[in-house]
Amino acid sequence: MKLFAVVGTAGLAALLSISMPVYAQDESHPQEEKRAEPDGKEAHQPDRQDEKRADQDKDKKQDERADHQADQDRNDRDNRHAEQQMRQDDRRDQPVQGRQGGHIPDDRFRSNFGRQHTFSIGQPVIVGETPRFQYGGYWFVIAQPWPVGWAYTDVVYVDYIDGEYFLLSPVHPGVQIAINVIL
Repeated sequence: MKLFAVVGTAGLAALLSISMPVYAQDESHPQEEKRAEPDGKEAHQPDRQDEKRADQDKDKKQDERADHQADQDRNDRDNRHAEQQMRQDDRRDQPVQGRQGGHIPDDRFRSNFGRQHTFSIGQPVIVGETPRFQYGGYWFVIAQPWPVGWAYTDVVYVDYIDGEYFLLSPVHPGVQIAINVIL
């Protein structure tokens, strides 16, 4: 939208700047415009054409500046989006805080946890700026940022994968949140 406003304003300014000198020349010296050469042709008016060329060049430069500014604005917006995405990716790639959580005994884990035992966290408790929730007789620390698009009311389950506990959701497959068990 800004681009159209800039181009429109530049075009209007160019139109006015072209018409004003022509109008002024037509009024001030009409007899000088049409000087006849000895062979009956009219004399060439270099001043008028030079002015038109200069105005056209000026318009082109203004259009190029407006296009450059639009490209720069677009690049700035893309860069901000890329930086924001990188920050989100960095948070996900950060090492899990304190990875040394407790361990739930296997028989207890099978009876209370896993894909078949879903629940909803509700509102987590914040302790020392770290969110926690309780389920199955254990407290869990959420060790990674909460994913965008997830709600605390979503159905989730706790699973044990490669020696670590994760919070997973059947509603959001493929996303795992690292959690630590507090004993």
